[in-house]
Amino acid sequence: MRELLKNRQIAISVAILAFLVFIAVFADVLAPYDYTEKNLQDRLQPPSFEHLFGTDQLGRDILTMVMYGARASLFVGFTVTFVSMMIGVSIGIFAGYYGGWADEVLMRLTDSFLAFPSMFLALGITAFLGQGLENMMIALIIVEWTVFARVARGSTLDIRTKGYIRASQWVGASDGYIIARHILPNIVTPVLIMATLGIGNVILAAAGLSFLGLGVQPSTPEWGAMLNAGRSYFSSAPYMMFFPGFMIMITVLAFNYFGDGLRDVLDRHMTATELEGRIS
Repeated sequence: MRELLKNRQIAISVAILAFLVFIAVFADVLAPYDYTEKNLQDRLQPPSFEHLFGTDQLGRDILTMVMYGARASLFVGFTVTFVSMMIGVSIGIFAGYYGGWADEVLMRLTDSFLAFPSMFLALGITAFLGQGLENMMIALIIVEWTVFARVARGSTLDIRTKGYIRASQWVGASDGYIIARHILPNIVTPVLIMATLGIGNVILAAAGLSFLGLGVQPSTPEWGAMLNAGRSYFSSAPYMMFFPGFMIMITVLAFNYFGDGLRDVLDRHMTATELEGRIS
């Protein structure tokens, strides 16, 4: 942990992400207004001391909406990435460890999903399932698991040929023990890096679906939906799109920078560990 925090890129990213998570968790306390409160007399008010980010077309405080939008966006990002990681890693390890027909079937299934552009596939699935937060998350999970499956399979194929795997098999260790004791710990690094980068991609994809009207309900505070609502007022009230768009940009950049820094540190650590093992 000390080595990770010595990396300036990781330290800055962690500070930004911690602030965003703090806002999302304590939005009920920190938000100056109730996001369900509508006041048509104050609609489309520019940023002021009373409303720091201004008000939207229904008179709702945009700062409050942005805070609650952080909760929705981060929830989607973390949940979709976690479930996708669990599904993809399980499929990838199974295919890479057992090989044969299982590998062929599972990887051809993965390739069939990868054959379509991810955003278009998510659009089609969401349009089929219908509008709503749950349906949007299901669509993103169906799209995102393939990346983890590919990474887990490639890492498993490499680890499966190591001497300690063969030694474990020779002494009678079960497949479950080998996977839990030797395979999983050795694929954590690439999977963790992909998960960190994947959260930002999921948040961006969810915002895109909501912007197109296929995500959350219009009344739900979510950054993509706020962009869609502010599109009609871009010339008269550009701040309606600026603030949620800025939050999306900051959040995605923070996750991407954190993932890049994590990759640099962990790859360097693994390289040094492998070198020490070979020397010893």
